[in-house]
Amino acid sequence: MKLEIASSHRRYSLHADLLAEGRVEITVVVCTTDGVIRGELTGELDACDLSEVGRLVASAPVASAPVASAPVASAVKTTSSAASAAPAKVTRHGQAWTPEATTYLEEQYRAGKSPESLAEELGRSEKSIRWKLYGLKLVPYPGDLVPDPRPAAEPEAPKAYTVEAKRQLYPNAYKPWEPEDEQRLATRCAQGVSLSVLAQEFGRNEGAIASRLLKIRAEGPAADDAWEYGG
Repeated sequence: MKLEIASSHRRYSLHADLLAEGRVEITVVVCTTDGVIRGELTGELDACDLSEVGRLVASAPVASAPVASAPVASAVKTTSSAASAAPAKVTRHGQAWTPEATTYLEEQYRAGKSPESLAEELGRSEKSIRWKLYGLKLVPYPGDLVPDPRPAAEPEAPKAYTVEAKRQLYPNAYKPWEPEDEQRLATRCAQGVSLSVLAQEFGRNEGAIASRLLKIRAEGPAADDAWEYGG
């Protein structure tokens, strides 16, 4: 299902895909009249809750002023003689693993450090550490970390680009997933294809691929790395 409405300053589009067990995946995109994206929201809910959620959104108060966010900067010094030195203690939730951080994680875990202490040192969640250790074949599959059901994704910050511009990079951006696409994605993931290659094959960005891999509970290295987008 797809709905679109427009005002004098904004255009709104809603995509709703029916999932298994009576759940619905909803994507909302807010654009200016010339197509510049000002907001995106994606999540899941039960179909029976759609009307009540709609009433809740319609009655929500409007914030009087935006909250400014302070810029965050960090610097990490490395030397050729300190390949195993601990990375700087900065928060890295959701960031990609560097070769240095991966090497440090493997060496320190083999030396006896726990996932909890490594999470503190590397500025990541324990969940992220455990999934990475599993990807390195150092621990069993962490099945207790698989959410059931998966919580709705947090809304992303507004982005200043157009749908058309994004589709020049990712031809299938914002398009609904078809069942055959999901089956092929699961197969390619099980074959060991990386997130970046899957993004190219399916014409979507790595975040969209990661989200879908988690949703369909795919197995393979790319599915393990997908947790980095929420860890």
